[in-house]
Amino acid sequence: MLDCKVIAVDRSELVDNLMTDEMVEFVKGDAFSYQPPWANKNAVHGSTVAAPKDSWMVSDVIAYPERVAELLDSWCGNHWAENMIVTVKFQGADTPWDALDTAIGVATNHGYKCRVKHFFNNKNEVTLMVADEGEAHNSDGGKKRRDDSESFIGKSMYPLTLPL
Repeated sequence: MLDCKVIAVDRSELVDNLMTDEMVEFVKGDAFSYQPPWANKNAVHGSTVAAPKDSWMVSDVIAYPERVAELLDSWCGNHWAENMIVTVKFQGADTPWDALDTAIGVATNHGYKCRVKHFFNNKNEVTLMVADEGEAHNSDGGKKRRDDSESFIGKSMYPLTLPL
C-alpha cells in the first residue's frame, strides 16, 4: 500500500471499490470550482497556505485548453499542490499552440516548472507535468530549496520537434 490519501472530484460517482476505499474521499462537484481543504485555512488573514508535503493534483478533465489554463491559474497561483499532472485535450486537426503556450506560461509565471509530453496513443492531447520550483521538503519535514536533480519531470529524451 502506498499510504496515499486521494480526494476525487467528479460529477459522477466512482466505481464501487473506490467509493468504499477508506483512502479515497469522493467529492461530487466541478473540478474547476473545487478548492482543496487546506485552501481556506488562512483565508481570514488574506494569505495563502503552502501545499501539504508531497501533494499532487492530477486532472484528466475534458475541457477546452483555455479552461485548463484557468485551472492551472487557480492551483499554481495559490500553490495548492507541489506537483501536477494535467492533460490538455484538442479538437480537430489543428492544434492551438497559442492555447498550449498560455497554459505553460500560467504555470511558469507562478513559479512552477512545466514540461509537455505527447503520449502517442492520445493523438489529440498532451500531458503537462508541473512541479513547484520553490521550496521542497526534507525527509524530516523541514523545507529546502528544490534543485533540478529532484524534479519528477525529468529531462527530455528527444530533441524538440514542435514547429517554432
